[in-house]
Amino acid sequence: MNRFFTRVSSGLFGEARLRLFVWLSLVTQVLIVVTGGLVRLTGSGLGCPTWPKCTDESLVSTSEMGIHGIIEFGNRLLTFVLLIIALLTFIVVLRASEALREILPRLIAFFAGVFVFIAGLILNNVQGLTPLTLFVLGLSGVMMLGFAVLILAIARSREPKGLIAPAFLLGAGIILQAVIGGVTVLTGLNSWIVGLHFMVSMALIATASLLVWRALPKPAGPVSAVNAFLAWPTLLVGIVAISFGVVVTGAGPHAGDAATPRNGLDLELWQHFHSYPGYLMLLLILVQLVSQLRLAGASARPLENRVLLLLFATASAQAVIGVVQSRLGVPELLVGVHMLGAACLASLLSFQLFSARSFNR
Repeated sequence: MNRFFTRVSSGLFGEARLRLFVWLSLVTQVLIVVTGGLVRLTGSGLGCPTWPKCTDESLVSTSEMGIHGIIEFGNRLLTFVLLIIALLTFIVVLRASEALREILPRLIAFFAGVFVFIAGLILNNVQGLTPLTLFVLGLSGVMMLGFAVLILAIARSREPKGLIAPAFLLGAGIILQAVIGGVTVLTGLNSWIVGLHFMVSMALIATASLLVWRALPKPAGPVSAVNAFLAWPTLLVGIVAISFGVVVTGAGPHAGDAATPRNGLDLELWQHFHSYPGYLMLLLILVQLVSQLRLAGASARPLENRVLLLLFATASAQAVIGVVQSRLGVPELLVGVHMLGAACLASLLSFQLFSARSFNR
């Protein structure tokens, strides 16, 4: 029996599974952006009108809530899938680390903070935001933040280019994202909180991309000086473009619920503000790509070339979709595709930085 469990544990948590888990982490982080967009574009943002339960009486959606309840609750369930994948990834990474014994007590304390937070949520559902509830929630926040800092400090000192830090940040970020998602519901889909929810997803996609980059073997190729020099500016301009896109969405018609007010900004004006850094980013990527192809040859075989080719294709498609959806009055389908493109862009912008700056080779 012990041999059976050892074999199962080695198969599930063995290093051979690491490649599968890190790719699953990245793919599911992109997928939850798409399902989140589905919630918003179908007007299902308040399909579950409260949090953490779906209604005051039910943890799950009910038949009376219809399709909107199913869509919103389905998106919430996907968060648990992401957490399971992140946990499996972290276990694999931690098992192979020399810092296991040092990190494990802090990790147990961190999860104790998570359970204290859950207790706070239960108290809130039972008796509301009483002083005791606020104390328990505050204590959980201090515990999680404090022990997270300790875990990351140990990981950075023992394995500065290792997998522990991004794997842990990904799991902790999913928990944070779930809380922000709850706040968006409790605030009636406030457009700025919804925007923060989306930007945290972009950060988690970048973290998952770093995890993939560090976990997989990377054949090192030549990097042009221009490509390396423009890597950071391209990333920063891309962040600005995506951020302005969030503001545009907050001014647009797709609020997630018909009764939700928008941010009050001029949609047409902010579409222009969003397009300017988008076009600048596209130009920077093109300069990087031309410089890289001149150095390494016009081939998609070198990793650095492939990353920039995919990034340029994605950014070009985003520009075209952005113009078309603006001219057509931002139809739901194109907005959803544009959100998928933004998620892919966040990952590819991260990969271009890692490849151009030769991170962790």
